[in-house]
Amino acid sequence: MKTTLNPMKSKTAWKNSLVIVLFWVITACNNGRVYESFQDLETLKWVVSDTISFDIDSLDVNPKMSSILAIRYDDKYEYNNLYVRFLLRDSVDKVLMDSLLNIHLFDPKTGKPLGQGFGNRRIRYDTLPGGLIQAKSTFQFIQYMRKDTLAGIESIGLKINEGQ
Repeated sequence: MKTTLNPMKSKTAWKNSLVIVLFWVITACNNGRVYESFQDLETLKWVVSDTISFDIDSLDVNPKMSSILAIRYDDKYEYNNLYVRFLLRDSVDKVLMDSLLNIHLFDPKTGKPLGQGFGNRRIRYDTLPGGLIQAKSTFQFIQYMRKDTLAGIESIGLKINEGQ
């Protein structure tokens, strides 16, 4: 008995498989991320007077959510670490959190850049303290180094992930 394949069924099965794989790839790359944004520093310098703000207008809050600060930097950055003042404000501008973060960008002994990337550009992620994310809030970041202008900082980002 000879079996013949119906070309239409074969094409339909192939298309369905492709749709399933694409859906899986798109959702797998999300990693539970509900918000992500970066603000570029046009001069590739972070001036002490520049406050980087992210306004979260509407978010389905979950008590297990985590927030992550992202720093894009290059080899022009002069220090091993970066001190950042982190402020979290609610919808009426009340400060919910005020914290000083010490983010290591280079290994202090070897000088090797930390974080992800290649060449002279890297990105470093650091989990923010507290779990006080509200539906309407503002995340603010201020560079808190002893130098007024920091060369080599390209952009500041914020990610908010769902809890597992």
